[in-house]
Amino acid sequence: MDRDARPIRTFIVERLAPATGRTHLDDDDDLIDSGVVDSLGIFQLVAFLEEKFGVVIADSEITPDNFATIARIERLVAERGR
Repeated sequence: MDRDARPIRTFIVERLAPATGRTHLDDDDDLIDSGVVDSLGIFQLVAFLEEKFGVVIADSEITPDNFATIARIERLVAERGR
């Protein structure tokens, strides 16, 4: 897989996961329960997603449910990009 094919995964693995020692994440791994994404990480992710994909994520969408897994984050971005 091309390194740039999954920018959300790459951002999480390279920027957020190192603090937990995780080097591999599946699309459905719980990022919050595993400690990969905390409240600060969610805001870093939002800034990254808005800049990278040109989407706007409303405050009401910044919920643990929307940021629990890579798959959910990708779905949120896809919905905002419509």
